[in-house]
Amino acid sequence: MASTVPEKLFYKIGEVAEAAGVRTSVLRFWESEFTFLKPVKSSSGQRLYSKDEVDLVLQVKRLLYDEKFTIEGVKKRITAKGKLIKSEDIVDRVVVADYSEVLRAVRNELKVIRNLL
Repeated sequence: MASTVPEKLFYKIGEVAEAAGVRTSVLRFWESEFTFLKPVKSSSGQRLYSKDEVDLVLQVKRLLYDEKFTIEGVKKRITAKGKLIKSEDIVDRVVVADYSEVLRAVRNELKVIRNLL
């Protein structure tokens, strides 16, 4: 987290916005889009972010602004529980799925060849 934000249990939305370098309206929009961003509200209605949620906000900003992900891309990259899925894991899943389709096609062709013999 940015060094300008002191270590404490909860952070107000203005502090999080300043640490992330975005407006508070952007954070409220992200809350509506990402199920993993659910800050608690104080009795006066003030949004209070935990340190983990601040870290998630910083990850979302990095994915959107630096790595040029779309909102949907970020949703696929961070689970509903707020866990970041590594790009290697995504690639591994795709590769396994692609090989399974290739193997099915090869098996079907081998069956056709066997029937010809």
